[in-house]
Amino acid sequence: MDENLKSPRLTEMICENLVNTSFKDLSEWNVKCFKDRLLDITGCIFGGAIVEDNDVLTSLAKRWGGAEEAPVFLKGFRAPVTNAAMINCVVARSNDYGNMFMHVFEDRIASHLGETLIPLGLTLADMYGVSGEELITNNVAAEDLTGRILYTFVNRWPFDMLLVSTAAAAEAARYYKLDAERTKAALSYAATGSTDPANSYYDYSQEFKYHNGESARCGIMSCELAKGGWTGLKDPYFGHWGLAVRDTNGEMPPNYERAVSDLGKVYFTEESFKVFPGGIPNTPATIAAQKVRAMFADRYKISDIKQVEVERSELTNYNYYSDPFTYPNQINALFAYRFQACCALYYGTVKVEYVQTKSILEHPDLIELAQNATMGVYKIKEGEPRIPGMRVRVIMKDGKVFEHTEPATSMHTYPTREFIIGKFMNQFNAFGKLPKSTADKIIELALNIEKVSDMREYTSLLQI
Repeated sequence: MDENLKSPRLTEMICENLVNTSFKDLSEWNVKCFKDRLLDITGCIFGGAIVEDNDVLTSLAKRWGGAEEAPVFLKGFRAPVTNAAMINCVVARSNDYGNMFMHVFEDRIASHLGETLIPLGLTLADMYGVSGEELITNNVAAEDLTGRILYTFVNRWPFDMLLVSTAAAAEAARYYKLDAERTKAALSYAATGSTDPANSYYDYSQEFKYHNGESARCGIMSCELAKGGWTGLKDPYFGHWGLAVRDTNGEMPPNYERAVSDLGKVYFTEESFKVFPGGIPNTPATIAAQKVRAMFADRYKISDIKQVEVERSELTNYNYYSDPFTYPNQINALFAYRFQACCALYYGTVKVEYVQTKSILEHPDLIELAQNATMGVYKIKEGEPRIPGMRVRVIMKDGKVFEHTEPATSMHTYPTREFIIGKFMNQFNAFGKLPKSTADKIIELALNIEKVSDMREYTSLLQI
């Protein structure tokens, strides 16, 4: 190992880069991608605002009261910044519809940073009145720091979730104007206080989104403690029992030295957008179902379907998406191949309003279709591309069969601006409590956010 990178030097270097990064250091791609993701996550805030089980959090925040430091978006009140940020991040994650996947060097790595970083950034931007350039820089610098640490992980998914609080603390540190030493102290508390959603995906628990909110709150508290003079760890990631070396018996991971390559020259961020609400692995199954529906829509009705068969490629790993659609509620719907495919067959697509528990319960024929669907595995034939994918087959009562196979590469196709705007508008309209003129202004500002001098011009549009 390069002695100049011996722990804690690498962690010190990424902290120094975090606090020293300026807007001019970012690439045109960093800025463009952030603006697209800002509009994307803003849409998710509107879509998440219709999820009824989040009401318990807003009720608690109102009951607790406290300093009116920051806005609780779309709820009509302000709260202490820790509570406001926590709720805003939970809401943004609620339909599992936000951008994800870090792209670090040649690796695309599963991550869920955006649904915390962007709502947290907007919450703090309102509190501090920063510019659009500062909003972008604070977010991108925090993502880059987190992505470089994640790149060193030997086991990345689902352990990427342990770094969401790190990302939140890194972003908050820039708003708090912490120096590199204080930032490392803040990251110490974020690393040791990190949480992960554990088995919430298999067990259909709200913990999958509460994790994002608690990570935001942890990030803010970590910075408050560091600002107040609390000391941190020598190296919270690569030191003794550090977060990145827990699975290596304390040995430095293979990618350790490369993690700081092009530091300050290249900034890594998330860059994959979801086409439908729910986990991104659903994408090929849902698209396959849409294409099957197009084959029979002019000749058959949903009631003519005898059986829906959903299959994953032999190269697609088994996970919770393959489990039956057992519970007719929103969380099960977000993480079930069979529901997502049947929803697309039923409606032609999957929208946030279609996956809400109330809507699902109002359509017992959709529930029956999804609960009776089967799940299997298809073999890739000789000569066919050996890539993961999903297949949907529909058997009609008259014996006619329709099927389509969709490659999993569709998960990472970068969308057009038209798609991003359309996705935003669908969720804005699902919320349905603000005029279209507000949506038009949000779109205009989001796509030109670097020109905004005070971010409260933007965040005021997320308040009712």
